[in-house]
Amino acid sequence: MPDPNTQRPHDPTTLSPNNPTTLARNAMATRFEIAMFGEDPVHLRAAGEEALEEIERLEAQLSFYRPESELSHVNARAAEGWVTVSPTLFYLLQNAQRLSRTTQGAFDPTVAPLMRCWGFAGGTGTLPDPDDLRAAREVVGMERVQLDEENYAVRFERPGVTLDLGSLGKGYAVERAAMLLRENGIERALIHGGTSTLVALGAPPGESGWRVAIQHPTREGENLTSLSLRDTS
Repeated sequence: MPDPNTQRPHDPTTLSPNNPTTLARNAMATRFEIAMFGEDPVHLRAAGEEALEEIERLEAQLSFYRPESELSHVNARAAEGWVTVSPTLFYLLQNAQRLSRTTQGAFDPTVAPLMRCWGFAGGTGTLPDPDDLRAAREVVGMERVQLDEENYAVRFERPGVTLDLGSLGKGYAVERAAMLLRENGIERALIHGGTSTLVALGAPPGESGWRVAIQHPTREGENLTSLSLRDTS
């Protein structure tokens, strides 16, 4: 039986006139879609299913909200001592640390305590209590996350530090899905997560690239422009 979570997209992302093999699945609180061209639809569908399963696997590993995820395991224990993690998670944490340093802290995956303090985590926003705000600031900052590259281990400087990789997870999932498609010999594909994060492989037949519409940020149903993407993200 087909996977009930896998379905044809309702709103195709590309503007190509051809008919690609398409798959979609809900994961990471958004909708991932894959469009592929090739000579063997059965092979295309099998490769697409494998790519979507990888996205679901990463969600189970990196989810901030699932108590059984590897990230939740780190959040629960890293203030007590070093926690060994998988190479995948360590790679993402290294990238997060590098981005945080490059942006002088503007990018910060430890910001969850401040998000809760201001009511942005599942709420509508609220003015925080000054004491709560000071306490949240004491546990925010990637400098409070220590990484041991030799042992793939993570440690927090103090209790209360929390990692949320939602800003990186979707992009990494799309990247991994594209890698699996390439390994399966798929040369023409477009993968996107929530229409905001995408990877283009090759181009549709007869096209120079995948044409992708950029939606207007405030006018529903209106596009600003479209881009032609090929072997890029």
